[in-house]
Amino acid sequence: MSTNHNYNNNLKDNQQIDEDVIDLKQIVLKITHNWPLYLLSIILCVFLAVLYAYYTPKSWQVNSKILVKNDNNDAKSALGGSISSDVGSLFSAKSSADNEIQVLRSRTLMKNTVEAMQLNVKVFSVNGFKSIEIYNEAPFTLVLVAKTDSIVTTGYNIEITGNNSFTITDNEDFKETTQFGKIIKFNQYDLIFHLKPNVKWAKKYKISIQSTDAAISNFTQDFLVGLSDKQASTIDLSLNYSHPAKGEAILNKIMQLYLSSNLQNEKQIADSTMAFIDTRIGLVSKELNNIEKKFENYKTENNIANISEQSKALVSSASDYYDKIAQQDVQISIVKDIEQYLKNPLNRNIIPSSLINTADLAFGQSIKDYNDLLVARDKASLSYTDENPVIQNINKQIDNLRLNILQNINIYRNGLQVGKKQIQKQNSGFTGQLSQLPGKERIYLDFSRQQNLKQQLYLFLLQKREETAIFRNSTISNSRIIDTAKSDFFPYKPKRSTMYLIGFIIGIMLPSIYLMISAFLNVRIDGKSDIEKATTAPILGEIGHNSDKQSLVTGTNSRSVISEQFRSLRTNLQFVLDPSKSNVLLFTSSMSGEGKSFLSLNIGSALALTNKKVVFMEMDLRKPKLSESVGLDINNGYTNYAISDNDDYDYSKLLKPLSFNKNCYLISSGPIPPNPAELLINGKMEKLISYLKGEFDYIIFDCPPVGLVTDALMLEKYADIVFYVTREGFTYKSQLNIVNQLLNSNKVKNIYLIVNDIKSQKLGYSSYQQAYGYGIEENVSWLSKFKFWK
Repeated sequence: MSTNHNYNNNLKDNQQIDEDVIDLKQIVLKITHNWPLYLLSIILCVFLAVLYAYYTPKSWQVNSKILVKNDNNDAKSALGGSISSDVGSLFSAKSSADNEIQVLRSRTLMKNTVEAMQLNVKVFSVNGFKSIEIYNEAPFTLVLVAKTDSIVTTGYNIEITGNNSFTITDNEDFKETTQFGKIIKFNQYDLIFHLKPNVKWAKKYKISIQSTDAAISNFTQDFLVGLSDKQASTIDLSLNYSHPAKGEAILNKIMQLYLSSNLQNEKQIADSTMAFIDTRIGLVSKELNNIEKKFENYKTENNIANISEQSKALVSSASDYYDKIAQQDVQISIVKDIEQYLKNPLNRNIIPSSLINTADLAFGQSIKDYNDLLVARDKASLSYTDENPVIQNINKQIDNLRLNILQNINIYRNGLQVGKKQIQKQNSGFTGQLSQLPGKERIYLDFSRQQNLKQQLYLFLLQKREETAIFRNSTISNSRIIDTAKSDFFPYKPKRSTMYLIGFIIGIMLPSIYLMISAFLNVRIDGKSDIEKATTAPILGEIGHNSDKQSLVTGTNSRSVISEQFRSLRTNLQFVLDPSKSNVLLFTSSMSGEGKSFLSLNIGSALALTNKKVVFMEMDLRKPKLSESVGLDINNGYTNYAISDNDDYDYSKLLKPLSFNKNCYLISSGPIPPNPAELLINGKMEKLISYLKGEFDYIIFDCPPVGLVTDALMLEKYADIVFYVTREGFTYKSQLNIVNQLLNSNKVKNIYLIVNDIKSQKLGYSSYQQAYGYGIEENVSWLSKFKFWK
């Protein structure tokens, strides 16, 4: 018994030491055993990845670059700098790259592009189940005349049936055969197809029509704008599109419309100034004509031809002061006009600051800031609505600055009037001298002064108008294209290699997940590891699957794998039994069908091959199977003996010799009794065991399941060792708690487990056996190696 105890301890210690290694082995064995499932899953997933990559529309990235300049230096230099100090300051509103990015991202710009290129209509070439968008290579052009603002996205199939005819169908019930050039009427729009001359065409095409708003939304998502560098004023533009040539055309169109809009803003400022100057020229011209007519009539009426030399000298001296007074009057007149203009808050046009000759830098800067805010508001309105806080903030700044300018104008006008008074005071001496001149001459001088004043104002306005016109025609956009649109050589999606890798990874993951879920949901034992996790009872042997379906597999000449496993179990018995005496082996299990009769019969046969006498006792009195396995009937068995009243019973009558080995005998169960448990405790068993121990080396009990009835526990006291049989894929994991209960309650001593019906691929030592010629298992179907669910 000390030997048995040491063996049990060694088994448990080895199980604890190898627990982690066994788990790893089980994972590897699980994968290698199910390699066909992994292979099939990988092939299927990679194939699906290939199909997905093939049918996924390709997309190219189209890139371009724009440089934003800070001011219009080119236009100024072209004018020789003469206007840069006057008119140029009106139009050189400083450009910010960040502001230009917002303009490029604006919905207005994208809307103009979509409408200009009719981007809400796409044409596809059909090749089997695959549709590829085409652009210039399309054999026809399509004109869409929208009838409603909102268009529901619709697709049509086009099949060219002749040189000038085609059939158009939709996904519902519409179908019409018509000719190119004719109008096809729908509720939302009219379509006109024009066939291009001298082009090759296929038969089938598809067109997709969506609303302008939907197209704008789609293109806005794929259109990216950003600064190339924080230290530079260059802007990178990027568009992702499924057709490289069309993507380049779209991006070039966006830049073209942006530059046109930018240039138009610059010219709009000049047009506003020219309109203001034209209005003033008309008024001054009318006033000059009136004065000249009055002057002419006065000279005619008074017969005035020449003025005396003295009058000329006085007039010449006074004229210098009159010129100064005239300049003051001109400035006062312009300031009054600007003041009247600014008093109306609804007037939001540019103030021509170049018309004001002032040394007051603050006043000139106020007008320039006011013009800059007007330009900024016009640009911001491209990206924002009037209710947007950005626009409202600019409007508030404009109103505040307008009020400030009005205050400055009042101060400036008062300064002009003070200066005028000073000039008039200085001129009073000349006026006193002139008062001595004849009255007609003084009137003549007044007319001359008024005429000179209006002429100077008129010439000044003509000069400014000409300068503004020159500046307008020489103005260029403050941005220019550095790199035109160019698509990448290869599409950036789909990433075929990435898709194939993902397909390969999913192909590995799916079987693993399936096996993990199967293992998690599996309530039956699936190998030795499940048993070791559930109980500490040692496992004495593992028996493989009996593919021959024969009850006896341990014949004299048998060299199959399963026969060698029984021989190995026989060897293990030498370590837990005392071979010098007769030993009783008891086989039981959790439920019927786990192979108790099969195991007891073959271990007994293996022991008999060593010239040991073995007797089998069919003690499953409720459902005997052992007799049937060896081809004998159950009559004249233990129940006959147990109910007999003969004290001198001839035990030899119970022994039935077995044909497969002369050392093997069987005691059948006998007729099935109504009270099998009582027949086991009536004292007859003790006498029978005493007799058999004197005649046989091994007594093998084939008992009913201990999980169902208590018969095995009644016979346990006669047993030297108890074999608890489990069957892979059959015994429930929860039933191993029966073993733990038997161990904890000490109801059974020397209990060992035998794992039955293990598939050959799961035997840890099968490769070792095959290497030495013991692994040739006859009649094993090759299909059993491809059972995915095991």
